[in-house]
Amino acid sequence: MRKSKYEAPLTEEEQSFAVENHHLIRKYLNIRKLPFDEWYDVVIFRYLLSVKRWFAIPELHKHNFEIIAFYAMRSAIGHELEKQKRQIKTISLDEVVPGTEYLTFMDIMADPNSDFTRLFA
Repeated sequence: MRKSKYEAPLTEEEQSFAVENHHLIRKYLNIRKLPFDEWYDVVIFRYLLSVKRWFAIPELHKHNFEIIAFYAMRSAIGHELEKQKRQIKTISLDEVVPGTEYLTFMDIMADPNSDFTRLFA
């Protein structure tokens, strides 16, 4: 299977450009008030893709590279947040049920030893 031109390793020129503009990652995460160490892995690959696209699509040069990189990182964060929404949340059975003052999830679980048949007799 043939890889996309965007999946190829960065050329030396692209690498230099990526390093030169690497500060944009921290700048963007600071603007969004996102912790660098938690979000760097999310945005770095989209940032590098924006570098590849910058060199492959000359029409992008009518915009500032910062804008191209920011849009790419915004997209990466949006996709990550959507992915996180779809994940099943782990809760403790000792956690208080929202909307109650003291009722825990354990309190509302059915007793496996209960005989529910007598409830419907």
